[in-house]
Amino acid sequence: MKGGVTKRIDETIAALEKGQLKNALYLTDRPEMARARGWVEEAARKALADKKNARKYMNEAKDKLQATVTLPLDDTSLEGVEEYLNVMPSTEPKEEVAVKPKEEMTDEEMYENCEDCHVAAAAAAAADICEEHPQTICNVISERLDKEDIQPEDWIKALREAAAKSEGEAKVKLDAVMADLRGYLQRRNSPFLEAWEESDGKVS
Repeated sequence: MKGGVTKRIDETIAALEKGQLKNALYLTDRPEMARARGWVEEAARKALADKKNARKYMNEAKDKLQATVTLPLDDTSLEGVEEYLNVMPSTEPKEEVAVKPKEEMTDEEMYENCEDCHVAAAAAAAADICEEHPQTICNVISERLDKEDIQPEDWIKALREAAAKSEGEAKVKLDAVMADLRGYLQRRNSPFLEAWEESDGKVS
């Protein structure tokens, strides 16, 4: 605050020091001093309700007014130091705050994050389709079912081959399974998509 407002605040502080409450109210009776007016009015109300401590309330208002015209670095009191610390960037290393462990994921969330699981589910669905609609091409799936070392990429290539070369209702169902799997992998920008692209040229 500069100029007239600062001068008025200084005059209001002087009035409060002398116990001139009415003068303080008069000096702060203008729109640009609404905040100062609030402090003086608060002191006046308290003083009227508790006349014995009127001086104490006026001093409280005076201190608040004084803080508005005192530069933080020039002020030797401790009042307002905590607020000032909250505003100024701290140079002290921040204390590590214990972070609450993330809640355990639900089964649905775990499945959504498991790309291998989605490939395995597609393989299981394809095996069921092949049982319902036996075809020669189903051999590429059945011959892998009992092997434990089949990688997801290999499953993708086998499933794509089966879907592409199957016929009739089996093809319709396998295409749907593969469309779901591809959509999931694309959402996650999965590296398994590379295996999908590699098999594009091999599937007729």
